[in-house]
Parts: sequence; structure tokens; C-alpha cells
Amino acid sequence: MALLAVALAAATALACWGAYRWAEAGARAALTLNGDQRLGLYASSIRNAVGRYDYLPFLVARDHEVLGLLEQPSEPARDAVNRRLEAANAAAGSAALYVVDRDGLALASSNWRDPAQSFVGQTYDFRPYFRQAVEDGGGRYFGIGVTTGLPGYFLSQAVRQAERLIGVAVVKIDLEPLQHDWTAGGERVLVTDENGIVFLSSHADWRYRALRPLPAAVKARLAETRQYDRSDLKPLGLHDGPVEESGARLVSLPDPAAGPAAPAAARRAYLMQELPLPEFGWTIRLLSDLEPVRTEAAGAAVLTAMGILLLAAASALGYQRRQTLRLQREARAMLERRVEERTAELVTANRVLREAQEELVQAGKLAALGQMSAALAHEINQPLAAIRTFVASTRLLAERGETVLVRDNLAMIGDLAERMAVLSGHLKDFARKGPARVEAVPVARAMDRALALLAPRLRDEDIRVEQAIPAEARVRGDAVRLEQVFVNLLRNAADAMDAVADDRRLTLTAARVAEGWEIRIRDTGTGIAEAHQFQLFDPFFTTKEVGQGLGLGLSLSYGIVRDFGGTLRAENNPDGGACFVVLLPEAHDG
Repeated sequence: MALLAVALAAATALACWGAYRWAEAGARAALTLNGDQRLGLYASSIRNAVGRYDYLPFLVARDHEVLGLLEQPSEPARDAVNRRLEAANAAAGSAALYVVDRDGLALASSNWRDPAQSFVGQTYDFRPYFRQAVEDGGGRYFGIGVTTGLPGYFLSQAVRQAERLIGVAVVKIDLEPLQHDWTAGGERVLVTDENGIVFLSSHADWRYRALRPLPAAVKARLAETRQYDRSDLKPLGLHDGPVEESGARLVSLPDPAAGPAAPAAARRAYLMQELPLPEFGWTIRLLSDLEPVRTEAAGAAVLTAMGILLLAAASALGYQRRQTLRLQREARAMLERRVEERTAELVTANRVLREAQEELVQAGKLAALGQMSAALAHEINQPLAAIRTFVASTRLLAERGETVLVRDNLAMIGDLAERMAVLSGHLKDFARKGPARVEAVPVARAMDRALALLAPRLRDEDIRVEQAIPAEARVRGDAVRLEQVFVNLLRNAADAMDAVADDRRLTLTAARVAEGWEIRIRDTGTGIAEAHQFQLFDPFFTTKEVGQGLGLGLSLSYGIVRDFGGTLRAENNPDGGACFVVLLPEAHDG
């Protein structure tokens, strides 16, 4: 058995290694192909961004007002050319448009209105684009503006009159939108000049950094031309790795996501692909993260391992299944006997549980009656005392023969007896014991009966009741148990208003919703503490003092509503107090 395990482990390891190498090669090839395509798109976007402004220096160099200014500088001529360049620059969308004389002095510029940024009066004879135009007739150059401090790409064109050099026309192009697009797309793109200095990049931390340390002569030349003015050109920290067959190179860079305070070891590996831009003297580079390649290769290795292990497991399970089938056949008869025994036990347990639930509900009703007994006794004693008074008065009136007054007293005695009969009927129905009967229950009638049982307390405690329950509100349930729910919720609401001095008010509403009827019982009490939100419906949970309740009212109410297919929840009102919401399915006729 141990030998089989060793052989399985060795075969799994070998297969995983092969799958990893195969998946890694495929993923890296796909990454390289995608990188070549994207490099082509980036190169086209750079050429398009520059090519759309190629014509501007030529047009400016042939403008008669520009020629006049360069031949005979004057303030009127300068003002006219400033305005002409301003309009042309706005129409073309370039960063700046200006002309300099043959000594490199800027005579007019599109930004002449801004004294802090204006090129007018600045000397640019040290800039390569000026020298290239003087020597070759035109120039191209990327650099940071010495006046504005903003980077740009400069195109220049010599201005000649009768084959004689009189000045240079220059357009400055803003390439920042390209970098913004790369950044927004989550790309890792960088463009370097002939010295290996990054001047365009999707990551701001990479700009104006050198791929490799710069020689002293290059630093001196850059300082002279002020190409990257006020930039220290520190090394980027690129570490070269092996070159692949496709020409892509494995490199590593400090992880930009790790932040400047990260240790030097926090580096990230990339596949670097390059595409020269010979017309600019630049090279565009794309860095593709290798982590997805490794993840895909690791996933292939894991799937291979899982496949091998699943095959081995299937073989083992097949053997085990044959062994267990025999045992299952032997155990089936015994299991069937046990199921029959368990079923009988569950039937008995369910009957006992249902009887216990009925007893608990009945106990809850009797407990509620017990707590209301004093008020109910007072409610019955009042009409009894009045009846005794009316009987004595009627006896005297009868002796005097005043039949009209006797008839009036007898009518009053009948009204009081009817009032006692109604109250005793409510008590009898509420205390009735029996199983729940699911029927159509009018919500308003059940609420009225609950209010009748609590009327003495509500009157004594000066609690105002506002009721708005539609007559058509009918729900599926048992009338007596629904009354018990309402009694429990109304008593709790009254208890919550004990500490309220003014505006003791109960608001009772019912509204039809998609699930049935939503009945709300709102009070103006102290509300529900946040710590008690999730314990309200737990058995024996109560916030009342010892002897004031067992904590079963809300728990029983929750169970009754749930048995009717509804829900019961509690929440706080925005303006104070608590609200208990009973949601029950609507009872339809028939």
C-alpha cells in the first residue's frame, strides 16, 4: 500500500510539472501576441497625436504677417502676430504656437496674454529644436518647458525670406492626454528617448527616470539643453532578465503599488516588449504583468493533480463500493425496522409537542387574564353597584306608583346587565381552550375584542386609542388566538408608556400589501433599546421587574403568528416609541 502511495505521488508531481510548463508557455505566448498588438496601437496613437500638428509650423513660416515681423520687428506687428498665433493655436488645439528670430529670441506667441507663462521675450537658442531648424530646416524635440515648466513635444520649421534665414516657427504639442488614456486603461506603458530616459508613462512615478544610470557626458549635455529641466533623472531600478525567443525580455521593477516606503525587495516581474519609433528617436515599451501567467499555469497544475487524484479516488471508490454494497444489503432490512420504530416515536413526540404547545398558549391566555383581573373586576363591579342602586330606587318608585320612572330605571338596569354580558362573553371566548382553527378573521373585530378586555386599564392610564382598520381587512387565522396576540401587544405598548407623562397614544392601523394585511400597533413610549432588538421574541426574556411578567407574551405571539403563515417584527418609530408589525396572509372568500 505504501509503495502505491509513493508511485501515485511521483506520477502526480511529474504530471503537474509538465502541465505547469505547458500552460505557462501557452499563456506567455498569448501575452506576447497581445503585447505586440497593443504596442502597434500605442505607436499609432503617438504618431497621430503628433501628425495632426505637422502642418502648423509650415503655415506659420509662410504667413505674411509673421514674415513682416521677423524682417522689421515693431510693436504693432508683434501685436498682430500675437493675436494671429492665438487664434490659430485655439483652432488647432495645440499647447502653444510661437515664432523666434534667427538669434532664438521669441518675438510673438499664442500665450502672450499670460505674463507668467508667455514665451515673448524669452531666448531659446540653446534648445535642440531651434538648432535643428537653423541647420536642417526643421526639428523635433521633447522637453520640459523652461518658461512654463510643462512638458511637451516641439516641432520647428525654419522661416526664410529669399533663401535667407530670418527666424523659426515652433508648435508645442501636449502629449499628456496619451498618458491619461494609458493610466485609465490600467496599462504599464513607457516611452524613452535615445538616452533611455522615460518621459512618457502610464505611471507618474516612472516619468523622468533613467532605465539605467546615465554617463556623465549625457548628464552634461542634458543640463546644457535643459531638456528635462528641474528633473533629477534618477535610475528607475530596472533589473534585466533573460531574453525570450520572441525578443521580449523578462525584467523586474520596484512594485508601484507597494509605495515609496516599501522595502527594496518589493519588486514585481514583467514581460517587457519594445517597439522603436525611428522618426522620433524614441522607443515605446509595454510591461505585462507575469502574475496572471503564473496563476494560469498553477491552475493547470492544480487541475492536473485533481484529475489524477480523482481518477485514483474513483478507482478506490469503485472497489469500496463493491464491498459496501454487500454490507448495505445486509443492513437494509435492519434499517427499515429502525425507520419504522423512529417514525412511530416521531408521531408520538409530535402529538406530545402539539399538546404542550396548546397548554403553553392556554397558560399565556390565563396569565394575561390573571394580570388583568383587578381591572376587569373593577369593570364588572361598577355596573353591579349601579344595578343595586337602581333596584333600591325602583322599589321606592314602585311603592309611590311612579311607573314612568320605574320603566326608565328598568331600562338602565337592562343596559348595565347587557354590558356585563358582553364583557363576560369576551372573557369566556378569550379563555376558551381548544385547538387552533384556521378561518377568515375580521381584523377590526379581533382588535375591538382585545381593546374591550383592556379598556379599564387604558381608561385608568389615560391612554388615547386611534384606530384605522378597514372593515374589509380579513386574515387567515384563529380568532381567539389572534385576539391573544393583540392583547399581548397592546399590554406591552401600555407598559412601555408607564414612564410617559404626556401624549399616551396607541395608533392601530391595517394596510393591504403584496403578502396580505400588515397590522401596525404603534405607541408613544420609550422605544426598544438597541441591545434588546434581537431578544424581544426569545422565551422568558423580559425587561420588566421581577413579578411583573414571565417574558412569554411576545414569544407566544411570535409562535401563533408564525403558525398562521405570517410574521411578527418590532421596530422603533422615527418620532419616538415602538411599533409592532403583524403581517398575515389575506383570507379570500370561498
